[in-house]
Amino acid sequence: MMANVIKPGNFGTAVPADTKRVHFDFYNEQLIENGRKIDYLFIGDSITEHWNLRVYFKTDKYIENRGIGGDCSHYLLKRFDADCIQLAPKCVILMIGTNDILKTHDDLWWRTKGADEETVFSEYKDNVREMVKKCDAAGIELIICSVPPSTIAPPFDREKQWRLTEKMNAFLKTLDKTYVDYHSVLTSDGKNIIPEYTMDGIHQTPAAYTAMANKLKEYIEF
Repeated sequence: MMANVIKPGNFGTAVPADTKRVHFDFYNEQLIENGRKIDYLFIGDSITEHWNLRVYFKTDKYIENRGIGGDCSHYLLKRFDADCIQLAPKCVILMIGTNDILKTHDDLWWRTKGADEETVFSEYKDNVREMVKKCDAAGIELIICSVPPSTIAPPFDREKQWRLTEKMNAFLKTLDKTYVDYHSVLTSDGKNIIPEYTMDGIHQTPAAYTAMANKLKEYIEF
């Protein structure tokens, strides 16, 4: 008898979350059909997707990655039941927020104004709180990781990027969950990501992932 697997389908607009939907539906169904128990599930955006977890966490614990490049909290919440809750992992490592912030920047190609900063921040808080509630209701341990630092290229507004990152991380600390502060280990000035830790001002190098893994190991025994 086939399991009743949650498949949210595409979201109807050109969003990054749709790029992995078919893949994750197949992967999720195989996990559920075979009763595979997940110890640690990492979920988030490209910073999670690009993290080759087995390189940094040499363990016999079962680890899955459900990061999607370009994802933001709005669409992560929409796929959270499918890519997290129904898989029933023992522990979820959540990191999201960078692309929420990027929505506030003007689109120079299409000459459109970015989203309102306070609206984005308010919606981000609501989305993350809802994910916390879902994990609590399912009895899944949730570890919340900071939005990492960045050095966004001009002419984008670096001050806005830094300001929203700080606000989001201050909010994440209030959620009564284990909070892993990647931000502090990836910056030397509290704003910019350390140059050797990034390829483009946002995405991590192997050295950065090593620093992040070491920080996470302070809270999890792999």
